[in-house]
Amino acid sequence: MNGLLISAYIFCGLSRGSLVASISTVIMAMYKQKSWTSFTLTKPIISLISISVLTGSAFGAFLATPIIARFGRKNTLIFFGFVQVLAECLTIIPVGWIFLSVFRLISGIASNFTLSIVPMLCAEFLEPKIRGVIGSVLNTAISTGIVLTNVVQYFICVNNNLYWVIMILPVASSALTLIIAFKLKETSQMVGKIENIESIFKIKYIKCFAVAWGIGFMISGTGINPVLQYSTIIFKNSFNSTRSSSIGSIISSGINMISAFIAIPIVRNFKRKTLLACGYSLMLVTYIMYIVSQTQHVSTDQSNDLVIVATCILSLAYSSSSGPLFYILNSEVFPLVIKTKMMVIVMFISWTTLIAITFIFPLISLTNNVIIYICLVVMMLVVLMTFLPETMGKTLQENSKLMIIQSKQEREKEQNTEEQSKEPRIEIAVPTNNAEPIIETVLFDQEQK
Repeated sequence: MNGLLISAYIFCGLSRGSLVASISTVIMAMYKQKSWTSFTLTKPIISLISISVLTGSAFGAFLATPIIARFGRKNTLIFFGFVQVLAECLTIIPVGWIFLSVFRLISGIASNFTLSIVPMLCAEFLEPKIRGVIGSVLNTAISTGIVLTNVVQYFICVNNNLYWVIMILPVASSALTLIIAFKLKETSQMVGKIENIESIFKIKYIKCFAVAWGIGFMISGTGINPVLQYSTIIFKNSFNSTRSSSIGSIISSGINMISAFIAIPIVRNFKRKTLLACGYSLMLVTYIMYIVSQTQHVSTDQSNDLVIVATCILSLAYSSSSGPLFYILNSEVFPLVIKTKMMVIVMFISWTTLIAITFIFPLISLTNNVIIYICLVVMMLVVLMTFLPETMGKTLQENSKLMIIQSKQEREKEQNTEEQSKEPRIEIAVPTNNAEPIIETVLFDQEQK
């Protein structure tokens, strides 16, 4: 079972990374040349195509709770796995930019379900000590999918007839995830009694909402997605080559992948909040480097060098902190009775924020984009450092207790229960008419010994 879950995590990550990276501005231009309908690749159209997968993911987050509750984890994973494979195959057909955007949106909906369900299954069936490693594996798989897609782009970008090759990896990865889904077990621990939607808006869950808001910005607030997705624009003039855009994409995504591999032992051995503090502090340094690169006091060559270095450091900081921790914390920190709904809230916040910052990236300057990231990261870091408990090495039940604000009566009741469980007890054999005596456990009063 562990092997199947890890395999599902890997292919799910490969599918997600390659799906997002498969439509860069270079591939859009190639698709335009082969399109059956004529259109101009304006900045708004570039933004709309770019956010289609993210928009689908936001819709998927909104739909996830009722669908998963109705049909179960496994059945939902199988159905949307099939939908994702079909939608990704249809994006290959060069009908036009609207057709492309619609089926990438559907792919995003299906992809969100797989990215939500697989971590849920892992949180239940895998041991606490390896949950951190598994989260790093998912982040590494996503980064690897982006790198492989950018490498393919480098070799096909000179031949418009080969634009469809970019979709082979996401289709194959999604198909393998679907095959594995048939062999997975249905979860048992987290599909029992859960709070209804009205019940989660209680004072005792206020900490959960604060943490959900913070986790929702862990990926989207860093700006890593638009930086990697629009790397063909960022690095357009950074190298003396007609393939500068593709070279820059490979370098930035390659550093991201290497950082993800390096992060596996780091995430396993360091506390969650320590990684968050270190990772986001390093990101703030890279944002300053981006801003400096756009000032008039640096030359063009210096600006290009600063952008390259800043992107590499940003990838390193992201892969060792928010990248893996987003999926780890989202699956392990919330109480079991509201886990599904809180995970959906997190994913919805994450995807809607990603839609916004990805859409506006090509429309405003790099400096203004970075200022937005700084504001989001600072707010998110303050919230998580204040409300997020340390979850490393704890069971799901222990994490649940840390996240619920108990009333005075509930605390007294729990304290009385714990005290009673600690009272010394002895076993007495009570004679009966049967051959075997009845063993009764009674309280032992040490003062009457």
